[in-house]
Amino acid sequence: MSTPPHNVVPGYALAAPTEQDAITFLARALGADRAVSLWVRTCQDAGVRSGKLAVDELERAALALSQHEGVAGVIGNSLVIRLRTYRLLEKTRRHQGEGGR
Repeated sequence: MSTPPHNVVPGYALAAPTEQDAITFLARALGADRAVSLWVRTCQDAGVRSGKLAVDELERAALALSQHEGVAGVIGNSLVIRLRTYRLLEKTRRHQGEGGR
């Protein structure tokens, strides 16, 4: 059995979304050039610097993206949901690892 990546919540096989995920989803819907351009602008609007975003920064960018109309907004909402789900599962796992305290 292979070892899951370090950012995967054990028992759920759910990794935190990444900035690359966001760009990939946007590229599938809008094309690569439009996706990158939109992502960079969205990060600027969210007050974060596109590159290798931390989870909190990615959520700020995803929230900003979710304010767009159409497919970009849907992708933003999807990222926000994935981020919040990841955080909740990670918190639950940590809580259970502490004996349910």
